[in-house]
Amino acid sequence: MIDQKFLFPRVPVAVVDIGDTLEALLIRATLESLGAVVTLHLPGTPGDFLTLLAGGELVHQHLIISGHGDENGFVFGDYIEEIDTSMLVEGSLPPAVVAQHARLNGKIVLSTCCETGGKAFGDAFVEKGGAALYVAPDGSPEGTDAPLFVHCFYHALLARKQTSEAALARVRSYDAAAAMFVGHRPYR
Repeated sequence: MIDQKFLFPRVPVAVVDIGDTLEALLIRATLESLGAVVTLHLPGTPGDFLTLLAGGELVHQHLIISGHGDENGFVFGDYIEEIDTSMLVEGSLPPAVVAQHARLNGKIVLSTCCETGGKAFGDAFVEKGGAALYVAPDGSPEGTDAPLFVHCFYHALLARKQTSEAALARVRSYDAAAAMFVGHRPYR
């Protein structure tokens, strides 16, 4: 990306809106205020989302998934008959499906979706999908806590030039809601 070659390089970040547009737009504005170049993805179907996760080198180094989650996974809801929803469980995309499609070699992935921070999703994104780091809430933080977490995490990464490990540790120490966001790395 050309912005990375500037005198003051700008980090490319992708924000994927899968059901919380206001949050996605707030995150986009926050990241841009920190100097990132943001691409906003608006997948219309679960299949579109899986295409994005399978994008490999076409996906930015940083990927933020903005939406809702439940005990089954990423919430997509109901669609008309013509849309393939066979991969959903009660309207949600489970980690087993993510594991089959994700090709995110070396990427940092952050999900704001409730209940998507458990081991099953960590394994789907990191062990199967190749992400270098997957961060998500292992619980249900208040809606306004997710954008705050993203802001603090990327402030530490982009403005303070901290490592992802240091940024995650710092932000998780903020309060109980921030501590719900857990990080998954490769086991190697």
